[in-house]
Amino acid sequence: MLRPIVMLRLVGAFGFYWLVYQTWPWSLAAGIAAAAIWVAVVIAKPPCPTQSAPPQSVVAPIRPVVRQHLSISEQRKPAMSNPQPPLFEAAIGQLPPQISKRSGSVFYSGPSAFEGHRRLYILGLNPGGSPVVQADETVARDLSDWKELNRPWSAYLDESWQGRSPGTHGMQPRMRHMFDQLGLDLREVPASNVVFVRSANEAALAAEKATLLPQCWPVHETVIRKLGVRTILCLGGTAGRWVREAMGANQLLDRFSEQNARGWTSEAHVAPDGRAVITVTHPGRADWRNPAADPTPLVRAVLDRAA
Repeated sequence: MLRPIVMLRLVGAFGFYWLVYQTWPWSLAAGIAAAAIWVAVVIAKPPCPTQSAPPQSVVAPIRPVVRQHLSISEQRKPAMSNPQPPLFEAAIGQLPPQISKRSGSVFYSGPSAFEGHRRLYILGLNPGGSPVVQADETVARDLSDWKELNRPWSAYLDESWQGRSPGTHGMQPRMRHMFDQLGLDLREVPASNVVFVRSANEAALAAEKATLLPQCWPVHETVIRKLGVRTILCLGGTAGRWVREAMGANQLLDRFSEQNARGWTSEAHVAPDGRAVITVTHPGRADWRNPAADPTPLVRAVLDRAA
């Protein structure tokens, strides 16, 4: 059966029809009455009854948020049963105090380049500049500033040398050229120098090699081991010789000779542990942007071999 409310609505609709479309006077009253009933039913329609809350027994209890009081750094800290010391601390912990007091610098890439796995490590010979003029720019000060870097950074891209715009002086654009060709971001490639102290010239540095190399090399050993580096790119012949000596890399792997009158060579050697040492012409003297003098193909071939 139809519910009363439905029947009343039907009567109301019929009344409206009669009122609008029929013209006999005797039906006027009936139409008005039916319309009144329909309006009354609509207006007087009771609201839908609200749903009662479910029994208390089926409502899931609200769990308190127990970590709201912790700082952001604590919330982001991974759970580790035996955390390893940061690479920075592990590497610099190998550095003798007497080195820290001298004029110099250590890393040429920011901290982010010394995280995770890195297949390539760049090593120059030692920092440029004057140990007299820059006497206050000590290794300790450089490390302190380096630790504060909170963004990807490269001395070859972001540092101003000799008052020039960042990345535009001397070897900087040549380094950028090579790494653009390799498809690598210099800000994400770890870079340093074999020796961390400045010297008046290479001869003065060589006079201290027997002392400085053993003091600085443990830092590089830690970087190479922790990052899983397979290839070391050495800038210049002296840096290459010192690194090959430290790693025992004596087996010639490949060679590139410049296609010009001077014919300078770049070479790659392999160490007993399989790591490669590439010794390229120094970008402070050789313009790698000239295809005849560009050792980038050699570097690419060695990286592909080590991949």
